[in-house]
Amino acid sequence: MSGMKKPVLFQSWEEDECLEYYGMLSLHRMFDVVGSQLTQNDIDVLSFLLHETHPFTHPLDPQLWTAEEEAGEAMPNSALLSAWQRWNRGSRTLNNLDSPDLLRPKDGTELLLELERRGKCDESNFTHLLQLLRVLTRHDLLPYVTTKRPRAVSPERYTYGPSILDSDQQMDRCLNPNPADTREENWETGSNSSKRKRGGTQKMGHCPKPKRNKVGNTPSQNPNNQSKVTCGIRLRVRVEYCQPESILSQSVLSVKQNPLEKQFDLFSQSNTVLKSRDLGLIICDIKFSELSKLDAFWTDYLNGSLLEALKGVFITDSLRESVGQETTQLLVNVDEDDYEEGRRLLLDHISQPYD
Repeated sequence: MSGMKKPVLFQSWEEDECLEYYGMLSLHRMFDVVGSQLTQNDIDVLSFLLHETHPFTHPLDPQLWTAEEEAGEAMPNSALLSAWQRWNRGSRTLNNLDSPDLLRPKDGTELLLELERRGKCDESNFTHLLQLLRVLTRHDLLPYVTTKRPRAVSPERYTYGPSILDSDQQMDRCLNPNPADTREENWETGSNSSKRKRGGTQKMGHCPKPKRNKVGNTPSQNPNNQSKVTCGIRLRVRVEYCQPESILSQSVLSVKQNPLEKQFDLFSQSNTVLKSRDLGLIICDIKFSELSKLDAFWTDYLNGSLLEALKGVFITDSLRESVGQETTQLLVNVDEDDYEEGRRLLLDHISQPYD
């Protein structure tokens, strides 16, 4: 009995469970998030740039399998080269590996997977993906290019904690000798102005001293007003053309033979063309001092109400005349970190006791 070994029990974690535990996203899950927000025009432009800058090479291409000759030069193996030529002649009638239609991705996720297959994107290198998104001026997608799982934000118009308005009402109730009657008179259905005025006159007649105290306490309320906490939210609004791929296909062309020089040349030309067609970016810094209004603004941003409201402001008749027959779209971006930081700041200010 003593010689028997006890079985070793260990718990194996699935990849998704492990990533969930550490607050991370898998690379392919990040591809789904970013790819689902790419439009068909974005996919066409990115696939064009990807095909021009990083041409597809079949993994069985003999150029990738070399053998050292006696002279010291690396040459493809002759037997492998002959087999490759026979296979290529037999499959040329069925499909063309260099055909743009064959290599064109069906959606944004497939495009990003193709970027990974070509060795241009992995968990430790998002440089090429970020570069391509900047060429498209899709800066609203840059925060999503990360394997860090975003924290869940569930904004509501009515917060769980008290609002700044409730704190002001608490101060008024401390100065008011009869708050219950006052609230009933102010909010009673059908009450007229004379009734409210009469109630106010009776209060002033019974206790005239609070009137002098209120005047005397006016300077002491200025520090509270001066220490009013506000948070800043940065709103980015951009108007851009909807179909840039047609302009790029007509304007971008490189005759350089070196692959690296050709890549930089195509990128430089694409960047110049897109900058010349840039309709501008507007940055608005908005200040909020009430938590309920901040949550309402964030809710409108998430459900698209803010975007619809801003269309009538930025897409004007003069803009339509300047762009001519080309269609435009409005992009609105609000940083989630700004919202969370502002919400935390206002909640901390509300939780502080008043002196």
